[in-house]
Amino acid sequence: MDNVNFEYKIIGDGNTTLLIETGIGNSFYDWYPLIEEIKDNFTVIVYHRLGYGKSGFPTNSRTTRNIAYELNTLLKEIEVKEKYIIMGHSFGGICVQQYVKMYPNEIKAVVLLDSTSYNLQQIDNLDTPIINSNCSIDKMVNICKELSLKSKQELRNENAEIISNYNKYVTNEELKDVIEFFANPKLYKIVSEEFANWVHDGEDIKSIPTFPNVPLRVIARDKDIETRNWIKYKIPEKEAIMHEDKWRQLQEELVLQSSKGKLIVASNSDHLIHRNRPDIVINCLKSLI
Repeated sequence: MDNVNFEYKIIGDGNTTLLIETGIGNSFYDWYPLIEEIKDNFTVIVYHRLGYGKSGFPTNSRTTRNIAYELNTLLKEIEVKEKYIIMGHSFGGICVQQYVKMYPNEIKAVVLLDSTSYNLQQIDNLDTPIINSNCSIDKMVNICKELSLKSKQELRNENAEIISNYNKYVTNEELKDVIEFFANPKLYKIVSEEFANWVHDGEDIKSIPTFPNVPLRVIARDKDIETRNWIKYKIPEKEAIMHEDKWRQLQEELVLQSSKGKLIVASNSDHLIHRNRPDIVINCLKSLI
């Protein structure tokens, strides 16, 4: 960890500190619209994990344990001393689960935003051959490995639509960083390693018995909305329903990690709850101040 630089931003001047752990392959710029709405109530810390954006390139494996250690090193570096709320989306949520079990005394509250589960292998084990052929863990590892072999221009072209969405809420200078973020082949090498460690990460998290005795909010997507999304992409309805029922079951299981846990269902939202239903996320966060 010597001389490793992290790309991070501290936004807002509220009395409560909020740390956001982004989803896999995701930039913190994606969170700007939400941060704009809460910056008067929170001091928000966002960062890029090692291998993402302008953060340094890691020399160790991309396990959630290493990611948690690295994040804690960053927070010590920027002298975060008060207890903070930590929120993780998707893969960021499983990183958060690892983190709070390793550093329970630093946590004020936990928000898991449609988080990956420590039992995520149960998703891969479902009888859903069409879904698995498109997005099983092994499939995602291979897709990202293939992307890591492409040129910057090829990646920029492939991500053109995603990049264009950032025009609405980043500066021209920041847009250059967004382009560089998604057009960097090294990002996809890192993401493939993060995917490859998912099952191991889940077992590691389960091996740590104690979850901090703090408020835990699990915000789950609307399974009917996500089922329709699967069907739109030619997934059989039976598989889509099976997948979403299991995903919801795993979200409900996450709540049980804390005696102060609660489930919130984000109606009319798919996986990107912070974009589709920011009001639910904001109300949840404000209730934890």
